[in-house]
Parts: sequence; C-alpha cells; structure tokens
Amino acid sequence: MSIGSPPGMEEYQRLMAERAAAAKKKRAVFGVVLVVALGAGGYWWKQQKDKATAAQVVLDAAGRFAERDKTEMGAFWSCTFGTDIDVGTLSSASQIQKRVEGAYFTQQKTFSDHLTTECIPKLERARGTMGALVAEMPPDLKPALEKYVGALPRMQTGLEVYAEKVKGRGATKDVDQSIQEVGGAFSPDATAESVAFEKFLVCAIPDLGKKKDTQEVLQYLFETCKKGDPVAFMGRVREQCGPLVQNVDKDAKATPSKTFKATVKKLSDAPERLGDAFADCAKWSRKGKKVLDLEDFLNAAGDYMESRADLVQTARETAAKIEGKPLPAAAKKAAPGADE
Repeated sequence: MSIGSPPGMEEYQRLMAERAAAAKKKRAVFGVVLVVALGAGGYWWKQQKDKATAAQVVLDAAGRFAERDKTEMGAFWSCTFGTDIDVGTLSSASQIQKRVEGAYFTQQKTFSDHLTTECIPKLERARGTMGALVAEMPPDLKPALEKYVGALPRMQTGLEVYAEKVKGRGATKDVDQSIQEVGGAFSPDATAESVAFEKFLVCAIPDLGKKKDTQEVLQYLFETCKKGDPVAFMGRVREQCGPLVQNVDKDAKATPSKTFKATVKKLSDAPERLGDAFADCAKWSRKGKKVLDLEDFLNAAGDYMESRADLVQTARETAAKIEGKPLPAAAKKAAPGADE
C-alpha cells in the first residue's frame, strides 16, 4: 500500500483507468462502424443513381424515336389518310385499309398522283431520318428499330404498287356498269342489247349450254362469286367478255348468234335477274380487289406498327429491369385483321 494514499485508492484509480480505456475503445469502434455505414450508404446511393441514369438513357432514346416517328411518319400518314390522325390509335391493318380507301373515295381521279407526288416523298424522307437513329440506339432497342426501319421500304413499294393499280378502277367500274345496264335489258326479243348480252353470257359462263334454267345459272354465279374467287372470275369476265356489252348501239339491227334462241328459251323464266347477279359478282370482286391492291402495303404496315409498339414496350421493360422495378404490363395486341 502506498504511503499517504487512502485505503482502496489504487483500486479505484485502476478501475477508473479501465473504464476510460473501455470508453475510448467504444468510441473508436463506433467511429469505425459509422465510417463503414456511411461508406456503404454512399455506395448504395451511387448505385441507385447510376441505375437511374442508365434507365433514363434508354427512356430518352425511346423518346427521341417516338418524337421523330410522330414528326416524320405522322406527315406521311396524314398525307395518305387525307386527315391528321395518330396511327397509334389504329389497332389493325383493316383499319388502315379503311382510312386509305376512304381517302381514295374523296379524290378518285387524282388519288394515284397524290400518293406518288406528295405522300411517297414524305415516306422516303422518313426512311432516312428514322434509319439514322439505329447507330445511336441502345442495344436492347436496336432489334425493334431495325425491324421498324426494314418495314419502311416495303411500305413504299407496296404503296407505289397500289397507286398504279387504282388508276384502272375507273375503267373497271365502267365495264361493270355496262354489264348491269345491258343485262337489265336482256329479253327473248333479239334487240341489240339482248343479242350482246347473250354473247356475253356464253363468254362469261363457258358451260352455259349445260345449265337448264336461270336458277341454275344464278346458283353458279353465287357459288363462284360469293363462295369462290370473285376477283379471278370477274377479272377474266371484264377482260375477255366486257367488250361485248360496251358501247352497244341500242338502235342498231343486231344479228343473233346461233345459240341465241336456245339460250333465251332456257333463261326466259327470270332473265332480268342475271344483270343483278353479275352486279353482285362485280361488287364482291371490287371489294376483294381492294384488299389485294393494298396487300403488300398492309403487310409492311403491320410490321411497322408492331415494331413501333415493341420498341416503346422494350424501353419500359429495360428501364424497369435496370432499376430493379416490377415490369410494366404489355399493351394488348389486337387480333390480326381486327376491325373498329
């Protein structure tokens, strides 16, 4: 025991020293923990910031695409449809067809030239502008954009074909009108119109001699045009037989064919219905021809619309994956050919 120190003083001092050392150690440990925690928090925050930045890069790229599509392709669609409309509101190829045919109806005589001189140049410009985006597009978005860009030249070719085909629609309607008018005047009398229409019937229906009456002929036309291929049937009839009923001089003296009497006899029960039957065939044919005229364009436009939507959806999903967020619900796709 030290001289002059009260009893237990050394023990007290030792205890205080131990407590001080323990407190110092705790402060040191707390400091280390705090530094580690701050470091981890900073690292996590940086990770989140980097993820958000990367996600925004993808969304910004999709935004640039959407803006150029709206500007460049929007001008093309407005020209083709004859009205301002967001093609994204259309859900099927049949709706595009209705818009195009509606525009044709408003300017039938000039629509072909309108497409060729005004609308197709806009599509050509859009091809260059949209194609330039491929190089700067994030990898995840490139497949959809490449499909989109690949659809544009096919759309152009399809529209050029359509523009050429609609030039002949006026002549087609003229032939159909002649068939209906001359057929409506068909009778057992050997008038110029009856003689012309009988020759037309023999040409249009190769096995007419085997048909026993009007009803059998009408049934044949119904089966051929309504259930068969009216486009092919009327295409041949217009080309090969149409001239027989065009520019018929009603006052001219006609020379009946050798089959005239036999034909009018078997068709005497309702001859006036034959003109109407051919009118129906012509109508079904023109409707089917409209689809065929636009077929190439509509197929390409379908790929355009699909890839357009896919790029936007892919951008949203990619951004969500980068940030670790739930994937956004995909937009429902319309069934092929779905109507309005």
